[in-house]
Amino acid sequence: MHPTLSLVLRFIAGLAILAVGLFVMNSLIAMKTEMPISDRPVPARPVRTVQSTLGELVPNTPVEGRVEALNRLDLFTEVNGVLTLGGKEFREGTSFKKGEVILRLDDSEPKAALVSQRSQFLQTVSVSLADLQVDFPEDWADWEQFAQSIEVDQSLPELPEIDSQREKLFTANRGILSGYYAIRSTEERLSKYEVTAPFDGIVSSTAVRPGSLVRAGQPVGSFVGMKDFEIKTAVHARFLPTIRKGDRVEFHGEDGEAVASGTVARISPNVDIQSQSATVYCSVRQASGENASLRDGRYLSGQIHSAPFPEASRVNNEWIQADQTVFLVVGDELKRQPVEVVFGSRTTSIVRGLEPGSLLLAEVLSSAFEGMKVAAIEEIGAN
Repeated sequence: MHPTLSLVLRFIAGLAILAVGLFVMNSLIAMKTEMPISDRPVPARPVRTVQSTLGELVPNTPVEGRVEALNRLDLFTEVNGVLTLGGKEFREGTSFKKGEVILRLDDSEPKAALVSQRSQFLQTVSVSLADLQVDFPEDWADWEQFAQSIEVDQSLPELPEIDSQREKLFTANRGILSGYYAIRSTEERLSKYEVTAPFDGIVSSTAVRPGSLVRAGQPVGSFVGMKDFEIKTAVHARFLPTIRKGDRVEFHGEDGEAVASGTVARISPNVDIQSQSATVYCSVRQASGENASLRDGRYLSGQIHSAPFPEASRVNNEWIQADQTVFLVVGDELKRQPVEVVFGSRTTSIVRGLEPGSLLLAEVLSSAFEGMKVAAIEEIGAN
């Protein structure tokens, strides 16, 4: 057989075999039955819910700080002297009523010198009475009464009124004016040997002991009031829009007992750059039913109760999504509901935008989406 004819026959045989194979494969494929496709229903996920309510909700801003006495004096002496012993002594923890002498320095020597000054002044006035009667007969009776009212162990009375320039020069020339005002200056300085309490309070610290020598300008201690106190606290800027002067405040101790109550007294206009907080000063007093538990320096925590928000709901922070929405259970599906957060604390927020009676998703679902099939199985209570 010719080689060319043999090659052609082989090629035709190969095509025939390939055609037969394709025919058999298509026949087998046609004989295969398709499996039926069935849509299996997705079961509804059980979720916890809470029924929303509307009402007037008070924003409670958490605060904390140390108690500071509103009335506080750092005491310094203006004269030299020995702190007296005996009586109600100037010691730490001693309380004084308003007007009582807190501390007294020994003034026996300057007091004796003042008595001598008054005696000399009385002599000067007495010697001048005769000339006053001759030169100023119309004023002589006033000067005589002034001389008679001078007591060497008491403060000087007021000078008679000087009506003319001539009388003024006469009294100045006789040393009456200079002597009078010198004594008044000494009397004022003598009063500095005693320090009286300007308010009810207690000695909180002392730097001297009774019987020791005190120098002029030396700090001797501190005196603090025991009725009115102030608590300085830092409030984050996000809480400031709701806080107003006069808002009610309450503070409690470590065990939760009520210690102090009062109002917001002052709010700093500046916000700290680093902490993003402003200083709020709360004026407080002892809470009723407690006995001397409010003390200077004590650390307290509490809340500022500001004006209420009407028609608002309280929602846990973890239920609010990043896009300021919450999930509601409507029928058997989840639905997103936009809300307006008007106040937020550490755990809860006060929001607007919810209808009363709406079922709010009360748990965190990382896979939650609008339209998700759910079943409300438990209502954890009204918010």
